[in-house]
Formats: sequence, structure tokens, C-alpha cells
Amino acid sequence: MANEVPWPSGQDGEVLGRRLAVEFARAVVQAEKQLGRTLDRRELARRVSISTSSLYAYLNGTTLPGAGVFDTLLAALGVPGPQAGRLATLRDEADAARRLRPPAARAGVRRPPAAPVSPAVPRQLPLSHPGFVGREAERARLNALQNPSGDATGRGAVAVIEGTAGVGKTTLALHWAHEARDRFPDGQLYVNLRGFGHEAVMDPGEALHTFLQALGVTPTAVPADTAVASGLLRTLLADRRVLLVLDNARSADQVRPLLPTCPGSAAVVTSRNRLDGLVVREGALRLALDVLPRYAARALLERQMGAERVALEPREADELVDLCARLPLALSVAAARTATAPGGSISTLVRELRRARAPLDLFGAQDADVDLRSVFHSSYALLPAPAAHLFRLLGCHPGPEFDALTCAGLIGAPDPPLPLLDTLASAHLVHQHTPGRYTLHDLLRLYAAELLDDGPPQERVDGTERLLRHFLDTARLADHHLEPWRPTPGDPPKPTAVQPPIGGNATAAGWFETELPSLQAAIARAADTPGLGGYAWRLADACAVHLRRSGRRAQRAALHALARDAAARSGDRVAHATATRRLADALSRLNRTEEALGLLYEALRACRALGEVEGVREVRLSLVRAYDSGGDPRRALPHARLALAMAERTGDPQALADGLTAVAQQWERLGEHAGALDHARRALELYTALGHLDGRAGILICMGHAERGLGRPAAAVGHYEVSLDLDRALGDRYREAQALGHLGDAHLALGGEEEARARWEEALAIFEDLHHPDAGPVRAKLRTPAVDYPPAPASSQHSP
Repeated sequence: MANEVPWPSGQDGEVLGRRLAVEFARAVVQAEKQLGRTLDRRELARRVSISTSSLYAYLNGTTLPGAGVFDTLLAALGVPGPQAGRLATLRDEADAARRLRPPAARAGVRRPPAAPVSPAVPRQLPLSHPGFVGREAERARLNALQNPSGDATGRGAVAVIEGTAGVGKTTLALHWAHEARDRFPDGQLYVNLRGFGHEAVMDPGEALHTFLQALGVTPTAVPADTAVASGLLRTLLADRRVLLVLDNARSADQVRPLLPTCPGSAAVVTSRNRLDGLVVREGALRLALDVLPRYAARALLERQMGAERVALEPREADELVDLCARLPLALSVAAARTATAPGGSISTLVRELRRARAPLDLFGAQDADVDLRSVFHSSYALLPAPAAHLFRLLGCHPGPEFDALTCAGLIGAPDPPLPLLDTLASAHLVHQHTPGRYTLHDLLRLYAAELLDDGPPQERVDGTERLLRHFLDTARLADHHLEPWRPTPGDPPKPTAVQPPIGGNATAAGWFETELPSLQAAIARAADTPGLGGYAWRLADACAVHLRRSGRRAQRAALHALARDAAARSGDRVAHATATRRLADALSRLNRTEEALGLLYEALRACRALGEVEGVREVRLSLVRAYDSGGDPRRALPHARLALAMAERTGDPQALADGLTAVAQQWERLGEHAGALDHARRALELYTALGHLDGRAGILICMGHAERGLGRPAAAVGHYEVSLDLDRALGDRYREAQALGHLGDAHLALGGEEEARARWEEALAIFEDLHHPDAGPVRAKLRTPAVDYPPAPASSQHSP
């Protein structure tokens, strides 16, 4: 406006300006007291016919009002005559001081007055955590955020540090802020926006009021309007290099009015929520924190407890790292608990955590901001009801990770609940570690399980059974595609809306590989839960083929042992006999022949007592395999003949093929190669007609052995190569290695030592990867490949 002038910069002008700003502010406060309410600045500016920004400039002391405007303002405020006269005189004296300045000074650049804006540099950063460790990559990215010469893009720099509760967001932000404070010589501002916790969330206006006062604005000159106050903050930050740490933000809208816009300044925001808006609209750098790497988690314990103390209990320290889920807050609480406990040690705390019915109790503290349960609850409490329901039910998911289809099964939804998972991921209560795969750390899983336990009991029961049903349905579908030739009762399994698109051997094996840790945990959970034991042995059956083909011998035995125990507890005698036979097959693969035989004769007696004829035939075949693995073909052969005779009575083609294979293998072991080939060719015809790839691959190995026994290694090579192709197509790694080893033997018999060594090396690599004892004999062949090696009778069998 006309007659508006900058404040005088001479010493007399500064004194007069300070006095006028203070007196004018008092006049406003007095007017508000008389009215009993806060004056509406916009309405006051309208009545005086000035802009709102001009009014704030007068209140802030950046502009001297003209005499006429000032008199009108005093009248609008109802300032009494004597006081109005003193203020008018003071304004005129300030104006006179301006006019008496030298022309060069009056022509200078306008500068903020010393009175309303203090020259003090704000240093608001709280103490950084003394136990800070790791986060090297994140600190490097923050260092690249703002260089000393300012942001080349011509705008303020913004970084958002996101992550789950207790993961160390504030610790990283403050540690870096202290490291970088010399790069921001005009000050560092800090505010806790209280986005999570028991206190009310801070309004952006409150944060602006705090920042503006720290930058020297008098309290009465702080605009009440958030947008105007935000503009004033940006004005004051212009041409300055200031760092703002905006801690514990709830949303992008809460943060946006506080962000600097000019180059040179930077803002670091921390939040438990994913602040996509700041990334999309403000171009913020996103740093998503995960739990600490193992080395850093151990270093944190050493930093807080002392390296010498940790070195005294190294194994216990490693276990404590796992029990704390490598979460920095949990590690810090555990370290403090150990340090203050009388005679406390790491092993004592580890034992307490192992035995505790509610482990989160041991991470409790009087201060809510470091009590794990309270910290987790402050995030959970903000979830909408459907997302909260899914989070609770994740407490009954036993595996380390899951996908959206599993979540649909868990909550009984017809479609994958992607919006709910996105809500949980945005709140950092779950983590999408690879596309479509989610996880949550163990302490959050414990918290979810506690929530489930505190709710209606039926919620856990229903959720667990829905999850097991989802796993069983999908496992049966996948198992069917691994062996589509195997007869199944009723119609073949069909995919549902919440099952993955399994359409063949490769996708079925891929699903098993991905979900196997969860399936193993689900079998263990079902075996331990009254009323759910049926899921244990059915799931173990559905996993058996994949476990065999992938060479997981120990896991296979462990799962069938769980299934057998569950069947025993449930009283299902047929299921117990089947699980016993399955366990014996697995033990046979582990060369625990005596144990396997004992279980098989137990299963044989049970099947006879129950009238399970097909069960008896299956046990006979398992006895063949057990005696064969023990190197006793003479005792194996009678069981093979009995199995074949039973199949001939029923006329079932697959049973016939299996019986012929069993007899052929034992004849070959006994050196009756011609008789073995005769039985093997008949079995191959049946398997081929059935499309039974597994059976074809197994019997071709037997035929190769027989041809070698008859002195025809070239024919043996042909059989081994076809078997190898089938094994690779099926994904049977154990038998692939066996076929490669036998191919090497056959090539050596043909004089091809180089080809033999190449095949043995391939076989050895697979055996070593499987940690299989058959690696030893192959390694020996590579050391001394000078003779024709006969087939290894105990390991070349086709064993389910």
C-alpha cells in the first residue's frame, strides 16, 4: 500500500521499531480480551481496507504502516485515546528516523528487523541415541539428499524415513541430523508430530507456531491461519540453510505445510505410515527401514551391554538377537533389562523369553514410548476394522511369509484382499519383501496372536481351520499336477477363486517350493491342535512327492512322524497305518533300514486287521524298498512277488506296473538280468500307456542296469539318457543325480573317460547340494576313474 515503508535499519530506528511492534501487539491482545474472543485477522484487514498479508507484515514488524492506515487500525481495535496517541507518536518517530537515514542506507535491500525476528540460530535437535549402529546405506542416501551448495533443482529437499514401530526411524533421523548439522548453519528445527501414541495428534498449525517462534516471530505475530503461517515459514526460510526434522508424522497432509520450498534447506520426515503423497507430489526421497541385519543387531547389543559381556555368552547373544526379531527397540529394551536385573545375564533373559507364555511382557517398560506392546498398539489402533481383522488372523499363520491368496483363505474371502494388505503395508505392520509375498517380524506376529487370544475364541478356531483348508486344497491340487496319472478318489482337485494358477508340473513344484516352510509349520500346528489332526496327515501326504523329488529326506521323515503322531492321537487307525508306511519309506531313504522295517511290519499287521487289501499291497512294495536299501534283495524279492500277485488278481494296470518293477529290480540285483529285462519291458509298456512319467523313469534305470549286466553298455546309455530327461522334466533331483552317475559308469565302459567324468561331476554337484551321502562314492570315482563301475544296488532303486 501507499505510505508503507520498510523498518528503519539504523540503531534508533531499530529501537523505535522494537517498541512499536511490542506496543501494537499489546493493543491487539487488549482488544481481544475486551471482546472475549480472538480477533479474525482477515475480517480486521477487510474493515481497514488492507490485505491480510499487509496486516501480518505490520504485526510481524517487517513493514511500517502509513499514518492514515495506522490510525484506522487503532480505531478499529478500539484503542483508547491516550494509548492511541502514544502509538501514533511512536509510529511518526520511527518514520522520521527512516527519513533521517543516509540515502545510501535508504536505497539498500530491505532486511528483517532485529526486534520481531531474533538473530538467534535455533538448535532444537534432541539427543541422538548413543547405541546407533548400521544403516550405512540409508545414511549415504541422506548425505546425497542435500549438498552444501544447495539443491540443484531449485527446491527444498525432503526425505521420508518409514518403517514399523521400533525399527529405529527417529534414531536414524537424529543421528544423521547431528552428523549433518554443519551443513545447515542457519539452524535445525525439530518437532514430534505425535502421529502415534496416547497424546492427541499435533495440528500443523501448532507445529508452525513453534517453528515461527524459534525463528524469532513474536507469539502475537504468528498467523492463526495455517496457510498464511506456512507461507510465513517459507518466507523466513528463504535464502537460509535450515534442517527440519518432522518426527512421528501421521500423514502427508500433516507434514506438507511444514516443508521448505527453497534450495538450501531440507526436511527429514519419519512415519510408521507409508507417505506416498510426499513421494508423488513433493518428490520426497523414500527410505523404508527394515529390521537390522544380524551383524548390526549384535553390534547394538555390544554397544549397550559391552562387547566383553556379549563375548562371554556368544551363542546366547545370537539367540537373543533372533528372539528380539532384530528390532532395535526390542534389542535396546532387552539390553536394559539384562543390565538392571540382579545377577542378570543374557542366558537368563533368553530362558525367560523361551518359557514365557506372553513374551511381550518381558519387553515391557513403564514408559509407553518404549513398551513394545504399547508401541505396536498405537499403530494397530488406527487400522480400519477389516484390516485389523486380517492382522489379528495373521497371528494364527504359522509360516514365515504369505501371499494375498493365502490371506483370502485365512479370512474366507472370495478374492485376494489386496486393499487390506496395502493398508497393513502402508502402516508397516506387514512388509512386502518381494512382489506378492508378505511377511511380518516375529514380535509383531506375537502381538497379532495376543490380539487373537484376547478376542472371541471362535475367531482363532475358524481362522486356523480356514487356513489349513486353503493349504490342503491347494496342496492336493499341486500334488495332482505332479502325478496326474495317479488315481484319486472322486474328481481331480479343481482350482478355486483363491487358489494359485497351477496348471502343470512346473507351476505345482514352484508352489510347493515357495510355500513349503509354511506347509511344514501348518502340519506341526495341526498335529498339536485337538480336532485338527486330520489336516496334519493329509497335508503330509500331499507334500510327499515334492519332498521326495526335491531330495528333502530329513524333512520328509520329520513331517510323516508328525502325521503319524497326529493320527494316533485322533484314533484313526487307517490314517495311522498309512502314515506309518509313509514314515517308513522316508526312513528307508535315510538308510535307517531297521527302523523302517519295524514300522512296516507294524503297518502290515494293522492293514490286515482292518481288511485294507490295498494297504497290504502298498506295505509289500515298501518292504521291497526297505530291504533293497539295506542291500538284501533275497528278502526283498518275496514281497515283490506277493505285491505282483495281488495286482494280477485286481487287474489294476498301475498296480501291475509297480509289481513288475519291484520284481524286475530285485532280479537285476540278483544278477538275473534277462529275467529282469523281461519284467521291466512289460512294466514300461504299462507305464507308457498310463502316461506315468515317474514309473517310466524308474524302470528305465533298471533296464539300463540290466543291459550293462548283459554286456551292452551302449543300450544302457540310451535307457539312462531317457530316464535323465524324464527326471529333469519331473524335477526329481535325487534321481537326476543317480541317472547322471550311472551314465558316467556306462560311458566309462564304452571307453569315454572324459564323458564319464563330466557326468560324474554333474551328479556330484547335485548330491552335494542335497547333502546326500551318495556324493562320497561319486567323489571316489572322480579320483580314480580307471575301471568300469557296476551299479550301486542300494541307491539306484525307484523309491517313492
